[in-house]
Amino acid sequence: MEQDFCTLYESLKPALAQLETRRLELKAQGTKNGSIAAGICCLLGIAVTLCTGMNWAWLLVSAIIGGIIFFYCIQIKSGELTSLYKQNIISAILTRQCSGATFEPDKGISENTFVGSGLFAVSPDRYHSEDLISGKIGTTSFLCSEIHAEEKRVTTNGKGQTRTTWVDIFKGFFFIADFHKDFKGQTTIYRNKLRFGEQRVKLENPEFENSFDVYSDNQIEARYLITPGMMERLLDLDRKFPGKITVSFRNSNVIIAIPDSTDHFEASIWQSMLNDGNLKREFNILCLLLGIIDDLSLNLRIWSKE
Repeated sequence: MEQDFCTLYESLKPALAQLETRRLELKAQGTKNGSIAAGICCLLGIAVTLCTGMNWAWLLVSAIIGGIIFFYCIQIKSGELTSLYKQNIISAILTRQCSGATFEPDKGISENTFVGSGLFAVSPDRYHSEDLISGKIGTTSFLCSEIHAEEKRVTTNGKGQTRTTWVDIFKGFFFIADFHKDFKGQTTIYRNKLRFGEQRVKLENPEFENSFDVYSDNQIEARYLITPGMMERLLDLDRKFPGKITVSFRNSNVIIAIPDSTDHFEASIWQSMLNDGNLKREFNILCLLLGIIDDLSLNLRIWSKE
């Protein structure tokens, strides 16, 4: 993989150099805008200070606000840079690693699909999905997207004052692939989670049982799906990702939730686009995601759809 990345990086150097030039231009624009805005803020602070009898606190406050505005005017340029980065760099990496894949940064996996996976006990109050990757590897179609789903919680203290907080339900990648079987039931693999009212599937693999709990409304089908080989493959896959995966078999698809707190495929206005560290991180995660189909042997067609 190291050699593959070095070859990729060399081929992308011209595009990265152009993007670096654009980054410096955007940063200069942000600096100019920020300087003007911060200067106006400081002038207003001086005016208010003079009008309030030399109360220097106003000048300090205006300087702090001006500094915040200055950095914000530069930081906001990261959005435009990220758009170019996704179009010109991430898309190129994806195409190189999987010619049958497409990358649509502004699209994602629907909230209904997320909720319908059965992997989460609550529905999100705030939901965002982006960076949709779709395509086919071998004979297996797949979708993958970043998802951030949150639950709204409102608490009230003894004085009757309310406080709203947002708690993550899930943040990371959602990977959906065709399993090439029409399921009669619904089978879900959780992380050592007790589910009341659901039927637990007992499996003969102590290591797998130590990491996962399987529930299904069709015990026979669940055992056909989660074979000894599949258990070993899921354990190996789990070790490759920083988060703890969960898996669902729904509507002829295998759905894998991969927790990841990092915001992937983003560019920073503050960092050189020629820095290969960030690019290598994105290359590695794309290789891992695209490798799931081979990791789980999904192109090995054991069943035929009914």
